[in-house]
Amino acid sequence: MRMKRFIVVFAVAASVAVLGASGPLQAAQTPAKCDRQCLVNLMQQYLKALVKHDPKAVPFASKVRFMESTAEIPVGEGLWITASGEPGPFQIYAADPVAQQVACLVMMKELNKDILLGARLKLVDGKITEAEHLVIREDLSKQIASGHLKAPRPALLADLAAADRTPRDQMLKAGAAYYVALTGGDGKLAPFAGDCERRENGMTTAGIREKQDPMPITATDPETKKMLEIMGKMPRGCEAQISTGAFTYITDIKNRRVLIADEQKGLVVGFSMFWHRSDVKTVKVKGVPGVDTMPSYQGTFNLPAMHIFKIKKGKIYEIEAIGFTLPYGTRGWE
Repeated sequence: MRMKRFIVVFAVAASVAVLGASGPLQAAQTPAKCDRQCLVNLMQQYLKALVKHDPKAVPFASKVRFMESTAEIPVGEGLWITASGEPGPFQIYAADPVAQQVACLVMMKELNKDILLGARLKLVDGKITEAEHLVIREDLSKQIASGHLKAPRPALLADLAAADRTPRDQMLKAGAAYYVALTGGDGKLAPFAGDCERRENGMTTAGIREKQDPMPITATDPETKKMLEIMGKMPRGCEAQISTGAFTYITDIKNRRVLIADEQKGLVVGFSMFWHRSDVKTVKVKGVPGVDTMPSYQGTFNLPAMHIFKIKKGKIYEIEAIGFTLPYGTRGWE
């Protein structure tokens, strides 16, 4: 996997496709207003239907906005054709009855190979009107061997006690603040807990509770090698790492869509598109002994991503993210 996939914090994208001339798809009935468990059940039914290659098994509306990894394709294509195995133990669900939306991050099979799938569904009157997939198809063997993709961190699955819950509007603001902190180069702009931990594509990239996964330094270019070495010396905490300014090479994070707040689990789900113009060749670094600047050129690219944030008493404790690189200027759901 290329170096830039390790050091960028991820975000997801999606797009629009309308069902073809075959007309509306037929499916089992879903209540006009789904509660949390109903939404989770629907997403699980959706994943089963993917593997069975049967879009009629879920209640699509007559017109659906559908995207897979930023490509507009008709419902029934993409993973609807290539999915080959249902999710294993690594499954995270976030459901929002207020927004009538549900998202998942699961590990499953495509053409008998392991993939990570981030998916979102939106319902109107019990029918799916929006669906999006973000598929990570890179080699995940190291992350699997580390145990990070064998099962989710327990905190991402646990219900919150009433005293630990955060009002829904504040949950959404906390998730949105993460992107503000990244682009602002200031970790204090987001409400991080002191032991916040972040994983990206199954790799630990921030946090003090466990050892971070080392960045493989395979580059031969001296500046790229130096950049990776410095990144490996960064403070481990979510807030402190961002406050070094190391991520200011990100040109912008566009199409920020913080859409789902699961109050029962304390989960917030955000999608976005990271833009990297690569006009910044060197960034100033703060808080790393002996380091004042760092090379930052990584090439020009975009990165669609999905983030799941665990919010407890208004603080971000866990971040589970996926993302991958695409050509610069690639559009997403917008």
